[in-house]
Amino acid sequence: MIQEIASAISRNEHRIIQAGTGTGKSLGYLIPSATFALSQPQGAVIVSTATLALQRQLMEKDLPLLAEVLADNFGVALKFAVLKGRNNYVCLQKLHSTVPDSDQDSLFEVGTSSLGSQAIAVREWAESTDNGDRDEYPEEIDARVWRGFSVSRRECIGESKCTFGEDCFAAKRRTYASDAHIVVTNHALLSIDVIEGIPVLPDHHVVIIDEGHEIVDRATSAITSELSVSAVERVVSAASSVVDARTIQLTEEAVGALNTALETLGGHPENIIRLMELPSILIEALTLIRDALGAAITDIGSMKSDQPDVTAKNQRMRGGLEEIHDIAGNILNNGVAHAESHVVWIDHFGKMPVLHSAPLSVAALLESSLFFEKCVVVTSATLTTAGKFDAIAQSLGIQTSSRLETIDVGSPFDYPTQGILYVAAHLDPPSREGISMEALDDMGELIEAAGGRSLILCSSWRAVERASEYLRVRVNTPILVQRKGESAGLLVDRFANEPQISLIGTLTLWQGVDVPGSSCSQVIIDRIPFPRPDDPVMSARARAVDLAGGSGFSAVTLAKAGLMLAQASGRLIRRSTDRGVVSVLDSRLATARYGAGLRATMPPLWFTTNKDSTLLALQRLAQEADVLEAP
Repeated sequence: MIQEIASAISRNEHRIIQAGTGTGKSLGYLIPSATFALSQPQGAVIVSTATLALQRQLMEKDLPLLAEVLADNFGVALKFAVLKGRNNYVCLQKLHSTVPDSDQDSLFEVGTSSLGSQAIAVREWAESTDNGDRDEYPEEIDARVWRGFSVSRRECIGESKCTFGEDCFAAKRRTYASDAHIVVTNHALLSIDVIEGIPVLPDHHVVIIDEGHEIVDRATSAITSELSVSAVERVVSAASSVVDARTIQLTEEAVGALNTALETLGGHPENIIRLMELPSILIEALTLIRDALGAAITDIGSMKSDQPDVTAKNQRMRGGLEEIHDIAGNILNNGVAHAESHVVWIDHFGKMPVLHSAPLSVAALLESSLFFEKCVVVTSATLTTAGKFDAIAQSLGIQTSSRLETIDVGSPFDYPTQGILYVAAHLDPPSREGISMEALDDMGELIEAAGGRSLILCSSWRAVERASEYLRVRVNTPILVQRKGESAGLLVDRFANEPQISLIGTLTLWQGVDVPGSSCSQVIIDRIPFPRPDDPVMSARARAVDLAGGSGFSAVTLAKAGLMLAQASGRLIRRSTDRGVVSVLDSRLATARYGAGLRATMPPLWFTTNKDSTLLALQRLAQEADVLEAP
């Protein structure tokens, strides 16, 4: 892997490298990256990740180790930094301002509520933190609370004009990163830099994309526009005290028109409604929003003040208005002028409907803005579909590039000896009603045989709730349940450190969980993780493949499910000494015509549909673990 990446960098080429768990993948790309960066007079190597867990591993373990080895053996100093978006850091101006925003006042007025209590706790932390990084806060922070302590790029007045510019956490981080050899960031920030053309990263020529199976989805999400009545009301309310009466009237009319349009088009509260074209009622509402907020921006732009806090607050109001103004304009433009290349939909999963617009594909954007000039390495443990790289290369826009080579460097693990893939072929295929009682019975038997020690991965929150209710009564070992908004990291720590405990959760646990040893002797998957049939972007991409003469089911639906299965089953064998079972409670993985292809995306564990032999294997593993865990 080191040789391939070094060759790609020297020849200005691209590599897509599948590197199984245990290969030392991060050092595989950090060593040639450091070698290149240290030889350059300026410019960094960018390393992009999808998860905070990997970001922390690189910054706290892998890069310090590499830097120590380089210093001790070659006398060179490797400088590395992590870079996140501005709104990931506490804004000191906002924290200490004598002219607080209205959303801050309202938060602290409800100090007895859970939201108000969290706001008070976050303020105490913000006033003492050394780096202001939201990710360093020990608990999850509600987005409404965090807005009271942070600003977006548009809302920032700029370090040169800010009273706290010299101490700004975000500015310090950018300055430090500008002098680093290796800069670690996330897929969202990378997408903003290369696709939207906003220069948030230091100058660079080489980009390493780890957890590369996520880059297309994260890039799509980063440039997806979202608009809701509550978002418009928030920025309008903040500016209502400084704009003139006519502008207030225009904004009120615009908000009313948007609310009527979304409620009229939104359908049933649990549905996703894709709009094949923008209805006139929505075009009118978006036009009113764009024009009304444009008038408000003009009003604020004409205001001048000698007070730094007032000037900063005005900029925050203006930045919020500009963001919503541009979102309304972009959705309007994409839904009318670029309807064939964009997907527009309304979902109603929250209290109020939300309007979304996303590109049908990011392949052309990535090809032109990232792969055209840069040297890019995309790597992950799961990049192939049925043993081929075609799907990931096509989604990145480089399938036919003469500068691309693909390679699977394999894995050091003996999967058929270390693990079993059990598929419950006797169960009926899952239905829309959710996980069946027969599947729950099997789940209970499997967990009892393993003595707990199971990571249970469900494809929906509904399945998590139903399975957790059943298991608490069915099994005698402890069950730890993931809840919406709860930090996955804290749950995984408990799962790893408390013997015989099982952890049940949904999609955030399907990847990035690294629990070696007997604590995770079994991974249970409730069903094949096909995308939701009403997922607007995935269904639109599948339909586009069908219209082009291909198979959308194979190219999009199966490919996505295969990558998710590979990620989920990859949670089991993390070290050469690990042993265990991946149990899939979806008979289609054994009986459907596409089952073999999906299994080919997973680690090559020993395959069986025999429940009795699987239970015996789990019982033997449990007995061995009991001996090791005995005091």
